[in-house]
Amino acid sequence: MHTIKASKELKISIVLVAIPLFIVLLLVYVPVQEEYNAKGNITPVSELGIEGSVYFTYVHTGIIENYLEKFFVKMLFNDAEFIPLADEEFELYSEDYEEELEEETYKEQTIVNAVHVTTTEIVEEQAIQKKVEDILSQTEEYDGNSFGLMIAIGLMEEMNMLDYSWENSIIIAGTGTMEYDGTVGSVGAIRQKLLAAADSGVDVFFIPKDEDIYGEYSNEREAHQVLEEENLDLLVVPVETLDEAIDYLENDEMGKVFTQ
Repeated sequence: MHTIKASKELKISIVLVAIPLFIVLLLVYVPVQEEYNAKGNITPVSELGIEGSVYFTYVHTGIIENYLEKFFVKMLFNDAEFIPLADEEFELYSEDYEEELEEETYKEQTIVNAVHVTTTEIVEEQAIQKKVEDILSQTEEYDGNSFGLMIAIGLMEEMNMLDYSWENSIIIAGTGTMEYDGTVGSVGAIRQKLLAAADSGVDVFFIPKDEDIYGEYSNEREAHQVLEEENLDLLVVPVETLDEAIDYLENDEMGKVFTQ
């Protein structure tokens, strides 16, 4: 009888040890190919060495390869959104894309474009390059190119000694790439950026005007959906070019912000 009882206790002990071990193995070795985006914050362009009053938004983003990594991401960011990746997409993110991030290709190009579209022809090329290097040196903790539009607006303020915030009476932020011809390109993680902007009390938020190009997958359509779902008190302004954003900031539309 004692032998039977001991055998049962041993089996129970083995099961109790095996279950968590199985769970750990499952978390580590079962592959999961997903990209995640989580709400970040807004940052003034002045932190990039630009004498401007506007802000850009950033999000926490990356890729996960197993359930254990996904568990830790959820622990860090309770609002994280996960997007499944096909094999070819995952390979691009984990290899080529990471390599491009290390070289800061996208980031440098959007800064080059922002400086180019806000610089007069009389400025020497050496001075332009120096400006690009100065801004780039302040962006080590930020990946990607979605702050291009707001860098360009900040540079317009700096060049013309303007203050679009009306002495900090309003908070202006936004997202969008900056192309060499001054057009604003589409970006990712619109939901997380809008939520970060709303949490920070942003009054005016610029996004790419891209519904005519991407339809239901556009930043415009997603922004409209997020505003309705989350009931955000946030004025979202779609713009196709830097000039459109500047026109908005310099005309009577800005006066309406103060009367809302």
